[in-house]
Amino acid sequence: MQRRNFIRRLAGMIASVAGAIAGITYLGQFAQKQKGPSKKIKIGKVQDYPVDTYSYLEDPKIFIYRDHEAMKAVSAVCTHLGCTIKETSEGFECPCHGSCYSKDGKVISGPAPVSLPWYKMEKAPDGNILVNLDVTTDATEKFFLEA
Repeated sequence: MQRRNFIRRLAGMIASVAGAIAGITYLGQFAQKQKGPSKKIKIGKVQDYPVDTYSYLEDPKIFIYRDHEAMKAVSAVCTHLGCTIKETSEGFECPCHGSCYSKDGKVISGPAPVSLPWYKMEKAPDGNILVNLDVTTDATEKFFLEA
């Protein structure tokens, strides 16, 4: 085999592999956006969450923030490629690709295309708090605690 033919074949194989990886990534992002059945998650009682703290819940991958008067729920999934973010002193950070978010979920830096989604919260008849993963809200909207 001549060197020129070898280089052509090698370039063709590299281009094919790169195209396959790009296609798989695209299809993976499309699959993440498909909606399933309604998701309202019971997260327990207000007293289960410390004041002025973000508490991470692994199963729905969300952070719950509680202050003295209200609670909020924010996604713990990076909007870039779906990695689980970590809380930092400045806000949140993706350990996979370096996206950084402020405490209100806005993108500060990195490849993340959009801010983190915040979810609507409500109280169940049994007194538990529900997070509705189907309904996103503004970062300023809070679930106010009863006095």
